[in-house]
Amino acid sequence: MISPEVTSLSDYRASLCDTTVDREIQKPLRQKKKRIDPRKMMALTFVVLITLGLVLLCTPWAQASGKWAWLNETDVFSWPAFYRAFLDNLFMATSSSCVTGLTVVDVPTYYSTFGHVVLMCCVQLGGISLLTLGTLIVTILLGRVPVGGEDQVVINYGANSSSKANSLLAQTVSYVLTFECIGGIILFARYYWHHGYALAESLWFATFHAISAFCNAGISLHAQNLVGLRGDLIYTSTIALLVTLGGIGFLVIANVFNYHPWYRDLRRRGKISLHSRIVLWSSLLLSVGGGLIFTILEWNNALSFIDIPSPWQALSQGDWSTLFLSLKGITQRICAGISQTAMFRTAGFNFVEMDAITPPSNLLSVFLMLIGGSPGSMAGGIKTTTLVVLILTIRAYLRGCPTVELHRRSISDVVCREAMVIVVYYFVMVFTFYFVLLLTEKTLVAERGDFVLFYEVSSAFGTVGTSLNATPSLSSIGKFLIVLAMYLGRVGPISIALMMAGREVSHHIRYPEETITVG
Repeated sequence: MISPEVTSLSDYRASLCDTTVDREIQKPLRQKKKRIDPRKMMALTFVVLITLGLVLLCTPWAQASGKWAWLNETDVFSWPAFYRAFLDNLFMATSSSCVTGLTVVDVPTYYSTFGHVVLMCCVQLGGISLLTLGTLIVTILLGRVPVGGEDQVVINYGANSSSKANSLLAQTVSYVLTFECIGGIILFARYYWHHGYALAESLWFATFHAISAFCNAGISLHAQNLVGLRGDLIYTSTIALLVTLGGIGFLVIANVFNYHPWYRDLRRRGKISLHSRIVLWSSLLLSVGGGLIFTILEWNNALSFIDIPSPWQALSQGDWSTLFLSLKGITQRICAGISQTAMFRTAGFNFVEMDAITPPSNLLSVFLMLIGGSPGSMAGGIKTTTLVVLILTIRAYLRGCPTVELHRRSISDVVCREAMVIVVYYFVMVFTFYFVLLLTEKTLVAERGDFVLFYEVSSAFGTVGTSLNATPSLSSIGKFLIVLAMYLGRVGPISIALMMAGREVSHHIRYPEETITVG
C-alpha cells in the first residue's frame, strides 16, 4: 500500500530506492556490530576462566586448612602471605585452565576435595574451551553457529568449511565424554580391584585422572604423580592412550570414524584427508620413535625401577617362572618409556623420576615439548602439522620446486607462511622468557644450572607440564613469568592462526625486485 504522503508513482519509486539504499548502507554496519573477533574472545575466555578459578581456589572451601589461602595457622593476615598465596593460586588456576600441569604446591595435600573439583573443572573447561562450549549451547538452542563463531570453530578444530561447524561441535563433545567415560571405567577397575582403593576413592581418582589425561593437563592427585603406578601396564597404557587421543585433534578422530573402507561406493566410503594423514603418521613417528630412543637412553637409568633377571640364563636353565618375570620386567620398562614420551609431548604426568633422567633424554623431551600435539586438540606446542609443513617447505626450496607437495597434493603458500610464523613466534618467545629468567633466577641457576630454566619455559609454552622439580623453587617474578608463558603458549598460536586465516589482502602495486644475499 502506498503511503498517503506519496502523491505520485515516481515519488513512490524514489522512496523505495532510498529505502533500499539505506538498507544496503546499514547492513554492513549491523554485521560489523554483530561480528565477534575470535582472537579477543579466545583470550578473554581464558582470562575469565583463570580469574574464576583463582577466586575459588583462594576460598576456605578449596584449602585443606579450611581457611582463606593467605591466613596462617593463627589466622593472622599479612601482605607477604597474601601475595604469596595469591601468586600460587594464580599459578595453579592458569596451569589447570591452560591444561599445562605445572605445579608450585603439593596438590593432594594443599587443596581440599572442593579445590580438586575446581582444578578438574578448570581442566575440563580449559581443554574444550569455554567459547567452544558456549558456541555449542547456542548452536543447540538456535540451530546454527552464532555470528562470529564460525571462524573460531573452523580454526580451533581444523575444519575447512563453516558448514561443518555444527556437526563438528556436537561430535566434539560426544567424543570428549565418550573417551573420558571409557578411560574412567578402566582406571576405576584398576584402582578398585587391582590396587585395593576404596570404592568412593577409586571412582574419584579415576574420574579426575581420566579428565586430566584426555585434556592433556597432567595434574595428579597422587603424591608422586603416577610414579607409584608405573608397573601397572593396563593403567599406564590407558593414561598414555587418553593423552594421545586428546592430542590428536577432533577433526582427525571424526575423519577416521567417518571413513568406511569396506564400502564399495566411493562416495559412501569417504577418505582420510591429507591433514589426518599427516597428523596420524607424525604422531606415530614421534610417539613410537621417540619412545624407543628414550627407552634405550634410560634403560639403565630412569627406567631401572625394576630388576630384570637374565632371560637367556633363565631360558638355558629351563626356569620358566624366572623367564616370565624377566619378560614382564622388560615389557614394563618399554611401556613406561613409551608412555613417558607421550607425556613429554602434551601432558605433565610422570611415570619415572625426573631427577634420574640423563641430559640427552632431557634434550629430547624439550624437542618433543616444543612440537606438542596436533591442531584442534587439547595439546599445545607448534603442532605436528606445522613441523611437517616446515620440513616440506625446506625440502621444496632445496629441490627448487615452486610448490610444496605431499601425496599428490599441493600445500598453499598461506599455510607455509603460517607454519613459519608460528615456529618463529615460539622460538622468539621461548628464548625471550628464558633470557629474562636467567636474570631473575640467579640463585636457582647457581644451585641447579641454567638448563632447568630452559626446560621450565619450554614446558610452559608447550603447555606440557613436565618439570625437573624446579617450579616450586622459582621466585615470585619467575612464577609470574611462567604464568604468562603458559597463557601465551595456549592463546598465542591460535590467535596467530586466526589472524592469518582471516586476513585477505590484495596487492595492486608490485615494486621492483632487488637481490639480497642470505646464508
